[in-house]
Amino acid sequence: MQVLLWLLSGHCTSKYSPDNLPAQQVRFGTGGGIVGRETTWILLTNGQLFKLKASETSAGGSAVRRQGRRLFREAKALLSTPRPLFSHPGNVYWFVEWRDGAREQRITWGHPDHPADTAIVQLHQRLMALTRE
Repeated sequence: MQVLLWLLSGHCTSKYSPDNLPAQQVRFGTGGGIVGRETTWILLTNGQLFKLKASETSAGGSAVRRQGRRLFREAKALLSTPRPLFSHPGNVYWFVEWRDGAREQRITWGHPDHPADTAIVQLHQRLMALTRE
């Protein structure tokens, strides 16, 4: 019975569009460089992935859903608790952000004199791996 409920819940999760995103989101990506442009990826609780570049938003593939859901839970546990502000971008920078409605928690790093927490950097690497699948 539990297996049946689990299977059904996987097929009944909400599908979102770039115009209709839920309050809870994990945002991550890179920015800076010569043009100073930022590329943001948005991961949702159901594993959906969206790419936001300049003002264009596009949906990612469905192959990342299962791993995306797991990484969303991991990011939520790591980022949803209040942390001291950590914003030390360099010329090129990386970031991970937790959003829950109007509440935001963003960690930005890239300056060589201010390394980010290893757990955050590793989370960012796993999140970025989703974008290549």
